[in-house]
Amino acid sequence: MRYDPRRTSLDLYPVRRTITPLFGDTDALGHINNVSIARYFEQARVLVMEAVSSALDGRHPFERAVLAKIEINFLAEVFYPHEIVIATGVHHIGTSSLVIGSALFQRDRCVALADSVDVSTAAQGGSRPVPEDSRIALEKFRLAYPQ
Repeated sequence: MRYDPRRTSLDLYPVRRTITPLFGDTDALGHINNVSIARYFEQARVLVMEAVSSALDGRHPFERAVLAKIEINFLAEVFYPHEIVIATGVHHIGTSSLVIGSALFQRDRCVALADSVDVSTAAQGGSRPVPEDSRIALEKFRLAYPQ
């Protein structure tokens, strides 16, 4: 993931949820640990899929999907007990894959960015093209880059 300063703006992300970190998410220095941050980005992926599924009348956008890659850039320390905004949306739709772009915000500051790649697969294995109705629904949740 190439650093793009536009990705640090909360306004870019169409799907958001505010969470309160748990004490168990911290390390010995009182920071939110890296494993917890990775879990928050997992939650971001789920938020996008729930939003898209809602646009598809409850149907999942893929027969199956597998996480192929996740890349996280840590931009600042994240502290307990301050709330965190998980912000996410569709960054890119490929032939059989989807890139979800996500960010974490704490105290109005972007503290981490992530890109995750999900691949649409068939139940018997192998990649499968993103269905057209899913592609249309995914477009509704695309990151809102300024024109």
